[in-house]
Amino acid sequence: MLVTRTDSALSLSSAIPVLNEANWRSELVKDTRSAATKRAYVRDVRQFFMTMWGVEPSLEMIKQFFALDQRTATHIILDYKARLMNADLKANTVNRYLSAIKYLVEWGRRLDLCQFVYDSAVIKKEKVKPYRDTTGVDVETYNQVFDIIDIATPRGKRDYALFLLLWTNVLRRGEIAKLLVRDFDFGSSKLRVFGKGKGVEFEWVNLPAPTAEAIQDWLDCRGKLKPDDPLFIALDFYSYGHQLTGDGVYAIVTRICSRAGISKHMTPHKIRHSGITDSLEVSNGDYRKVQSLSRHADPRTVMIYDDNRKQYQAELSSKLAQRVGKRKSL
Repeated sequence: MLVTRTDSALSLSSAIPVLNEANWRSELVKDTRSAATKRAYVRDVRQFFMTMWGVEPSLEMIKQFFALDQRTATHIILDYKARLMNADLKANTVNRYLSAIKYLVEWGRRLDLCQFVYDSAVIKKEKVKPYRDTTGVDVETYNQVFDIIDIATPRGKRDYALFLLLWTNVLRRGEIAKLLVRDFDFGSSKLRVFGKGKGVEFEWVNLPAPTAEAIQDWLDCRGKLKPDDPLFIALDFYSYGHQLTGDGVYAIVTRICSRAGISKHMTPHKIRHSGITDSLEVSNGDYRKVQSLSRHADPRTVMIYDDNRKQYQAELSSKLAQRVGKRKSL
């Protein structure tokens, strides 16, 4: 039997947060790990209230929304979805906005504040064709970045390790932004990666020797480090020493690829596309091996890369074109 302590101000009831106008946003997203996701949920909830009622969301407004009956609430959310679609937003963007409302409703349900449920059977997500453009650059083009990186400098050592890691292990920029020194084991050439949407789950991935050596060279030039120090840091004047963010990785990639003369607009994800496509080439199209490298949950995603690599559609369209239409005499 639980007995409330009388000799202390601390009790089970006092541990339950009291929602107010000052803290509802932080309480809304406190069980979400990613800072980017926290910002996105708060921003998208604001978008919902501004679109539907033209007001900034407040705790009182949210409680009024939670008090709606099932039919009215579902109608309002469907109306919101229709407005998003009429604004010609991409399917992914529409689904993201709807996900924020679903998260808001589920939060209200957990707190016993919301009277209705988010009916996913009625409020259906827009169908999205994943990875419509998986094109990147070939390995010869990518090698141009290494021609302009000066590995005699700390910045060059960092960028060299970063560009090797992006290609050889096709990591996402968000995964790189989470890496700490303790996540790198030079002795076994392994890296602990917290994957997309995995929360506290992680996996150890194997690093090829050149990538592991480049990361170790980068760490050696930084001097004595603690396990909790970030693996990659910013080196610019204003952010020096801070953990390199996903946006920071993006900026480095776009800047160096542009300086290297790569005409295609390159991003960390374009490098991931490029590395996955090249891995299909060197593995002779072995989906199982490539899925292990890319850590895609669905092997069908890897097939999209392979279809783009082989250009089946372009090949067949060309052959069909030879069989119809007016012929020009040679």
